[in-house]
Amino acid sequence: MKKVPFSELEQRLRRFRAAMDEKEPGWEMALVISKVNQYYFTGTMQEGILFIPRDGEAVYYARRSYERAVHESLFPDIRPMGSYRDAAAALGRLPGTVHIEADFVPYGMCARMQKYFGFDSVKAMDHVIATVRSVKSPYELELMIKAGDIHSRVLEERVPRLFREGITEAELTADIFKVLVEEGHQGAARFNMFDSEILLGHIAFGESSLYPTYFNGP
Repeated sequence: MKKVPFSELEQRLRRFRAAMDEKEPGWEMALVISKVNQYYFTGTMQEGILFIPRDGEAVYYARRSYERAVHESLFPDIRPMGSYRDAAAALGRLPGTVHIEADFVPYGMCARMQKYFGFDSVKAMDHVIATVRSVKSPYELELMIKAGDIHSRVLEERVPRLFREGITEAELTADIFKVLVEEGHQGAARFNMFDSEILLGHIAFGESSLYPTYFNGP
């Protein structure tokens, strides 16, 4: 398993804190909930919460699976959490205002966290995380090049060999998905948009390609 280097995780947190100091002066605590952002900062994505204080060390509470988080992440402080109550007992009452991913966290989840952690209000930090993530490190650029090589091989070499007379859209979709998984695709495509999902993209023949779709993208 190739783990995200500790030095990479360290500089990401450092850049995030610097960006928060610039864009949200006076911030005290940030809670990272979304799995993609958790992976960005910890090298693993579990059901849990990453607590990033302005002063002090960040801590990642993982409910499921704590064991997997420890196995695949080099993040220095990963702790088990059966429920919010466990983390709240260890951390105590949080500052009055905390920063969250406002575009992602549902109201119900925010209310439950507020019940246990005792904060009074929330502010958005989505724009800060987006700014930090937009600047790619040499490590990330290397991975992007490798991903591009895989996509190139799949689309230019492997997919053309899948076409055959009489193949249906569903059959081609299944064949392409199989190829992608063989090449290392984890099977999920995530978007930074609420309630958005997609499998492989639009795979359609003839008039089917004119059928409208709800997806808010190209």
